[in-house]
Amino acid sequence: MELQKNTGLDLAPSFRADLEELSALLGEIGYKISPYKNAELKHFKKLSLEKQKEVAQYLEVYLQTLKAEYFGGNFSHEKFVIRFLFRLGLLPSEDMTESIRNEKYIQIYSRDQLQIFRSLACYERCSFTLEQMTTRPWYDLWERESLFYYACFGLATTALKIIKFTKLRLDFPHHRVTEVDTSESFTFDYKIKSLSALTRQNKLQAALLIEDWKY
Repeated sequence: MELQKNTGLDLAPSFRADLEELSALLGEIGYKISPYKNAELKHFKKLSLEKQKEVAQYLEVYLQTLKAEYFGGNFSHEKFVIRFLFRLGLLPSEDMTESIRNEKYIQIYSRDQLQIFRSLACYERCSFTLEQMTTRPWYDLWERESLFYYACFGLATTALKIIKFTKLRLDFPHHRVTEVDTSESFTFDYKIKSLSALTRQNKLQAALLIEDWKY
């Protein structure tokens, strides 16, 4: 990218190394997830330098949190989420711990609608590469009926503009989603159960989704 040439900063090598390390770690846990399709990281390099820095930071924090929690003994999905948030300096709502307890499918998205966290259960039905998941917005990852696409997009864009909400309980119906541009094109029935705000210094930074997947 031109910006990278001007600054002399190339974040791709360290990002690639983290993708490879996370892929290997997930393999040890039991999930076969490729780090990327091409080592040139075309999706990552399409991002602005500022966005590359953010994406690289989120990936590094996710990787380090998973390493610390999974190999630290007594792994807990609940603690995995909370420790990830604390490492980022994000403030969960008071009922966050209670809300995520016993929930399998949790994903967190940044203000740019990029995925920055997924619970381990979400890898069970996944043939994306790690680069795809971390550098492409959710609406480019899954295909769904237009009615549900616009409903989800409207919900996301509206929620990320609302500073004061802490948790929205939703009666969002199950609908079929299909992976886009993946090796398996997995499909499953997807439902948003709730949406929670994640803040730093009273400013909205991200949103945590509790979901239900059926396949």
